[in-house]
Amino acid sequence: MSAATGTTAGRPRAFDADAVLTQLTDLFWQQGYRHTSLSDIVEASGVHKPSLYRTFGDKEQLFATVLRRYLTEREQHLTGMRATAGPGIAGIHNFFDLFEEFAHTEAGSRGCLAVSASNELRGTAPGFEDFSLEYRDLMIRQMTALAALALPENAPDAALTGQRAELLSTLFLGLQVTIRSQADAAQLHSVFAAVHALVDTWK
Repeated sequence: MSAATGTTAGRPRAFDADAVLTQLTDLFWQQGYRHTSLSDIVEASGVHKPSLYRTFGDKEQLFATVLRRYLTEREQHLTGMRATAGPGIAGIHNFFDLFEEFAHTEAGSRGCLAVSASNELRGTAPGFEDFSLEYRDLMIRQMTALAALALPENAPDAALTGQRAELLSTLFLGLQVTIRSQADAAQLHSVFAAVHALVDTWK
């Protein structure tokens, strides 16, 4: 979403909509959907309620916008990590090394907003009821591309790749829950080491 430059009711919008969505993503990530009030949203964004409603709709519509934007950014991030990781089994190891590094950053240590929202709302976020299914599809796409790195280029096996993609997706989502639970560095590294040990069996 680009910065707001349009007009509403004859007046220019006086805030950057993309910057506001970034602020509110952080807010929902910290507090969850149900524990975030409209007063919290107004205070965090610095935007008056009428302007928020004109731009994003009500709280439910705003959260749906936040989640859609997050899914887009999440896919871009995972695609970038895969590109950096490189080919082969080593590429899968590199991918999870990169993800472990990310898990120790401020953004990464919060876990996954989509996983947190799914746990809280059980996949029925108002205005975006299918977002959890969309996130699963995103994960399967990413993990299928990652799992395919483990097969010789001249001997693809779609069934095996699919099975490994399902397994990697489940492991990746589990890692997000572990990160969100505030596991310490040693605990987190132990979980990543288990993933690496599994991937080594694919050689």
